[in-house]
Amino acid sequence: MDMSPTMFYLIFAVALIGAELIIMQFSVFWFLFFGVGALLASLVGWIFPELSWAWSTGVFLVGSLATAALLYPPLKRWQAKPGPIAGNDVIGQSVEVIEQIAQGKEGKVLWSGSDWPARLAEGNEPIDVGDHAVIKELQGIRLIVGK
Repeated sequence: MDMSPTMFYLIFAVALIGAELIIMQFSVFWFLFFGVGALLASLVGWIFPELSWAWSTGVFLVGSLATAALLYPPLKRWQAKPGPIAGNDVIGQSVEVIEQIAQGKEGKVLWSGSDWPARLAEGNEPIDVGDHAVIKELQGIRLIVGK
């Protein structure tokens, strides 16, 4: 049974885009780029059924490279944008200070049942033991707090 280039590239496109979605979860994008190129080759093969394997492969390669050139820069910018930590709504929550926090002096706060290292946010006055503070930012495992 001979497989046409149109059907081959359609199956190849579904496999590559599926792999990007399921396995890579939009972290690599190369499977996506080649999948779009294969989809384009399949579409061109459907429009022009007499297209040879060589021409279909050329459409696939050019389509993949063009897709990568057009989509890679904006997708990398999208990936690099800082986003909230999934499932963590720490910003704005109240904490109790258990070790004084001052500019240049790290202290500790009690949040979510645990002791956390904390620093004072810019422009805030020192916060004494027993006072409550508000989480302004999260840097790794360090909380940046203020009044």
